[in-house]
Amino acid sequence: MSHTQTESKSLLALAITGLVCWGFALYLPLSQVSKFGLINLGRLISVGESFRNNGQHILALVTDLTIVVFPTLLFLLLPIIVISQNRTSPVPGARFAFSICAAGKEWAMPEVLMLSALVAFIKLGDLATAEFDTGFYFLLASSLILIYLLRAVRLPKPRLRGSRNAAWALLISATILLVPANVLPIMEVRSVSGTSRSTIIGGVADLSGHGLWGIASIVFIASILVPFGKIGSVAWLLFSEKNSATLERQNRIHRALHVIGRWSMLDIFLIGILAGLVDFGAIATIQAGPAAPAFAASVVLTILALNKVDHPNFQLQTQPTP
Repeated sequence: MSHTQTESKSLLALAITGLVCWGFALYLPLSQVSKFGLINLGRLISVGESFRNNGQHILALVTDLTIVVFPTLLFLLLPIIVISQNRTSPVPGARFAFSICAAGKEWAMPEVLMLSALVAFIKLGDLATAEFDTGFYFLLASSLILIYLLRAVRLPKPRLRGSRNAAWALLISATILLVPANVLPIMEVRSVSGTSRSTIIGGVADLSGHGLWGIASIVFIASILVPFGKIGSVAWLLFSEKNSATLERQNRIHRALHVIGRWSMLDIFLIGILAGLVDFGAIATIQAGPAAPAFAASVVLTILALNKVDHPNFQLQTQPTP
């Protein structure tokens, strides 16, 4: 058996293992939270539902797509891609699998979700007693597997048509939405002692005030620096002329933005996980504030704006369509 065949079988086994782990991660409890003798189990599959129950349907849709739908599609289709990469004859469904995975890769955010779950667990220390449950470890395993597989397989570049006007419209809309996203409360905590509301920067200050400087820095970078920095960078790409002197720099920025842009979803995932875990009625509840839909919409619009920036020489890893 050749080295290539051995590697392909290993990747296939890993892809199937990841799919199984992901199924458990979705439905098994991430964490067990208790307060005043009441116990609540938070599940990944219920993050969107926690938003939906509070009438926040935009957040529910965004989290359902990024937390459940796109990762599940990747896990289901990656085995087909692994099989097809070392076959000379066409594999049924391979063309569809390549197209969906190439488009969905940017919207599946396992590393962001994994970090959000960790930050949520740390923040729970002030509100209730929390313990990691089985689902968290399956989430950790499946996220690491998905990250590895997306690096190991060769996916084609999504076929997106550049449009400066559309990019500017999306970027301006995202910029406008960042104003209420940063001014209004993004999270509300209701307990027997009253209701507290925090903005994005207020949440960072709260974390640093508890000595969690590392977590505070991560949230500050992901929720403040990255959104504003990405908007400025996309604007620069749109303003800059495509010439040999600047093309390499433009391509580096383009690639970097595709990698870091997703991290802005950390706050949204964090709130969704916390809302599902801390739901004790009048005793204690966590809900997304009015800033959360604006922030989520801004992140999504910025990603779409970047995809509308046309750089002919920008290359992702490519794989000929089977």
